Amino acid sequence: MIDKKAEVKIVDGKIKPTDWQKIHKFYRDFVRLSKVVNWPLVAYNSLDITNIKNDIIVISQIISKEFPHFSSELFMLKDHLFIDYGCLDQQVYGQIIAICKALVKEVDNPAQSVWGLVHPKIESVAKQLYLDGHYANAAEDAFVEINDRVKKLYKIINAEAQNIPDGDTVMTTVFSAKNPMLKLCDTTTESGQNEQKGLMLMLQGAMAALRNPKAHANITITADDAMRRIMFASLLMYKIDDAVKYSNVNL
Repeated sequence: MIDKKAEVKIVDGKIKPTDWQKIHKFYRDFVRLSKVVNWPLVAYNSLDITNIKNDIIVISQIISKEFPHFSSELFMLKDHLFIDYGCLDQQVYGQIIAICKALVKEVDNPAQSVWGLVHPKIESVAKQLYLDGHYANAAEDAFVEINDRVKKLYKIINAEAQNIPDGDTVMTTVFSAKNPMLKLCDTTTESGQNEQKGLMLMLQGAMAALRNPKAHANITITADDAMRRIMFASLLMYKIDDAVKYSNVNL
């Protein structure tokens, strides 16, 4: 279930996003145990029992600083999870599920999670991939979502268009510094022109450099790399919101 080689790191008592990912994964895998037909009667072998207990120990270690009560409870419950013949004790299983559910809810709370800062459109395509450890896919889909949205806006504004540009071309067309289809602000002023040009260049660069990280050789996308890209994509998406509102586009 959990990679035993992964080192648990807690910085200043705060659980890292990569360790929250471990909690999410354990919770999902643990819930699946009850999806098996006649699951209370299923007997687990000694290796499976050891692995499940070790997973609970890892979770207990991860949360020990921030949630000491849950940590001690999990560590204690692991020794009572299995009863005769290797079957799950339903009551203890339910207690562990409840604790894990509370932990997952804690990290999904916008006040506690970085996802509360991410644009909803970006969150909808990137969050689950990120939590599942598919960092390159999460980063890629964030920028694909931007590309798709701007292409839809192009079609809305230019309904008769037969061929819709893609990638950096659609960005420089829709948010052109000189003749934009969507204005971010008042472009009659120098500062407004600079802001419009800046958004265009950021979107153009994002499509060229970040939309498909898996296609670039010798680039490893870590959890931190992915989150930085997702946050940048979120910023751009909020800027697109501002442009849609300023330009009074009817969606």
